[in-house]
Amino acid sequence: MKRILILHTGGTFGMVPMEPDEILVPGNLHSEWLNQVPEIARLAEIDVEIPFNMDSSNVSIAEWETLVDIVGRKMDRYDGFVIIHGTDTMAYTASALSFSLLNLRKPVILTGAQRPLARLRSDARGNLIDAIQVATMDIPEVAVVFGQSVLRGNRATKNSISSYKAFVSPNYPSLGKIGLNVELFRENMLLTPQPFRIDRGFSDEVVALYIFPGSDPRLFFPLLDSGTKAFLLIGFGAGNLPENDRSWIPFIEKATGKGQAVFLASSALHGRVDLELYAGAQEAARAGAVGVKGMTREAALVKLMKLCATYDDAGKIREYFFTDRAGEIEP
Repeated sequence: MKRILILHTGGTFGMVPMEPDEILVPGNLHSEWLNQVPEIARLAEIDVEIPFNMDSSNVSIAEWETLVDIVGRKMDRYDGFVIIHGTDTMAYTASALSFSLLNLRKPVILTGAQRPLARLRSDARGNLIDAIQVATMDIPEVAVVFGQSVLRGNRATKNSISSYKAFVSPNYPSLGKIGLNVELFRENMLLTPQPFRIDRGFSDEVVALYIFPGSDPRLFFPLLDSGTKAFLLIGFGAGNLPENDRSWIPFIEKATGKGQAVFLASSALHGRVDLELYAGAQEAARAGAVGVKGMTREAALVKLMKLCATYDDAGKIREYFFTDRAGEIEP
């Protein structure tokens, strides 16, 4: 029987309602949840750890490093790993793990729930069973198992706060689907001859800015003197930006002139950023910005945090941004 380590980090999965308003707060499942889902003992030999227990909106760099450290240290002791995580920032954590646990040979599966295990009609039970079963299979990468889908971790993004199918992989096919059986699509999975290695470190010297109609770039010019190494601008469509009296081009020019890297993402989920399509995007490219292609916003941002922990030079950050680390970007 396979041996699986479950890391419970908090999130809706294990939250309990607190009186009198029944606001959801992190619960202590360590002595309860294995009794509530006893059939998982038939899937694998299970060990459980709680490295931290918090709402996922509080999960950040320190928690990512904790998970990387635990999985890295215990890689040889287990056949797979399941990380129970809040849905709100699950895609960020999945990307962080995929960029840190390189050339995996075993599955590292993230899952969670839209309704707590303690509530009626909860999806927690099914997601947990699915995640453990997938973790016993040959999936050499970080994946999100949720709503009967198996998605590459750094290609997944949360697209619903109410549906049980809360995650999609907008620009990459799924790794599998779960029905009566678990069907895996191995042609979509990573395959590398390189040995497993850990790449630690993330930087908080990255800023993401959401551009909207009427946004005034002059309000953000102080950020150019803040020590920021890289900016992720979230524009329109295929990476288009305003080019009128509220043009973002001077901001990009000043940033690149100061040695800061500027990347353009899209507010749309599906499709690929292409800075050749529209005049505003072309101007941004001439000013020094580069598009993130088909990467999710979460993966692009976390990858910049990873690269900025290693490099100070904007040219190096741009160069290595387009070097694929874990299947996050098309060739």
